[in-house]
Amino acid sequence: MPKRILIVDDQRDVSRLLRSALETIEQGLEVSEAPSGEEALLEASRVSVDLLVVDYRLPGMSGLELMEKMRSRYPEMKIIIISGVSEPKTRAEIEKAGADAFFTKPVPMGDFLDAVERSLDLARTILQAPAEQEEEERKGLADLLVGLRKSFAAETVFLLDSLGHVQAEAGELPDTNHRVSLISSLMGMHNAAQKVASLLGKGKYHLHLFDCDEHDLVFIPIGQAHVLWIIGRGLADLASISKTIDSLNASAVEILAVLEQIGVADLPEEPKQQGVPAYMESVTIPIEFDELLKRASETKVDANAFWDQALEQGPQYTEPDKLTYEQAAQLGLAPKTEEKK
Repeated sequence: MPKRILIVDDQRDVSRLLRSALETIEQGLEVSEAPSGEEALLEASRVSVDLLVVDYRLPGMSGLELMEKMRSRYPEMKIIIISGVSEPKTRAEIEKAGADAFFTKPVPMGDFLDAVERSLDLARTILQAPAEQEEEERKGLADLLVGLRKSFAAETVFLLDSLGHVQAEAGELPDTNHRVSLISSLMGMHNAAQKVASLLGKGKYHLHLFDCDEHDLVFIPIGQAHVLWIIGRGLADLASISKTIDSLNASAVEILAVLEQIGVADLPEEPKQQGVPAYMESVTIPIEFDELLKRASETKVDANAFWDQALEQGPQYTEPDKLTYEQAAQLGLAPKTEEKK
């Protein structure tokens, strides 16, 4: 039986955008829309709802009021709230109400779709490992990550490939709603760091530390094709960072050995580039510029000789359809000047 999603937002462009995004993941979802809480209740009386996506502020009944009424009808229903404001008071109110996820507008589509799949227990399609990779091949990696998480008392340990696909994980992110954005940002940073490290001649290793108020993050490459990151408290403390790096290096060796065993440790070969890159092609000079260059290379005329030649030739009129003042005076067309008394 297909999962049913009801989107409630008085901004039709927002609800249509969310609906279009849901159709892209091809999960066989039945999606309906309503511009108000009252119409949403009417829609819910006709068919069951598995997931409610509702705006915090609605005309008439508020999003939280609708959420309470809908849950009384469908206790197992999941709820995602979206809002144009992100004030701490609003977020606290939404968390207290028990929403499964909360996003501020403009809604990050990758995170939104990931939250939908997680809420409805659907097959994961957003930044996940390729389907052909068998689960037993990753079991050894998962065991290593579980052990690593325990040794650091960390909340989350992730192993990703160069495309950002999750190969194995242990634990859960502190904020699961922004999982996709976090992975995307970290992989962008990793790819840039790989280029910098390669230019410096140390392409096999670089380390990133994020010392944050609540959760620290450590981010290191595993070979050329994978990356490992850990989230937890105190990971970036300067007093213990040396010990942390030593433990990570030891774990990286074990993880790389497993990756080599299952044959996914190396980067896929990139196709050879055909032709010459555009930035290396010879520059074609426009015709007008070419003419100017030719003129610049011609023999220069002495300034005095130029003016002597101009006097000999007389005045050259470039606008023959216009009269000079002298010509107009000869024809009696120039205004007469008053005689002095």
